[in-house]
Amino acid sequence: MIDRNEFLKNDVKKCLEYWMPDAPAPILLFSLVGKSIVKHLSFFNENEKLSLFQHIELGMTSDNEELAIAVATGLVEALVTASDANESVWKEIEYYLQVESKKHALAWKNFGQ
Repeated sequence: MIDRNEFLKNDVKKCLEYWMPDAPAPILLFSLVGKSIVKHLSFFNENEKLSLFQHIELGMTSDNEELAIAVATGLVEALVTASDANESVWKEIEYYLQVESKKHALAWKNFGQ
């Protein structure tokens, strides 16, 4: 059985290798993680999904403003954008999002409508 977190780890590793010797901008790295979550969402079990989205919420509500901004504009916005073409995936993501992350995701999804 594959460790589901390996999907995320491998995507992050590829990004870090691509940007070497520099580090990628946090927003870019978080965006990649958001896209990876959408791409591999069906491989995560219920507990893993709950844990992932709890970590996203913790990032959104962090006292570290740079982290909170990077999670919101990188990860959460990537979750929305990457799931735009698949309504069932978006509904699943929306289900797991928590208060602040859901508020930001819905604002991003509805921006300009």
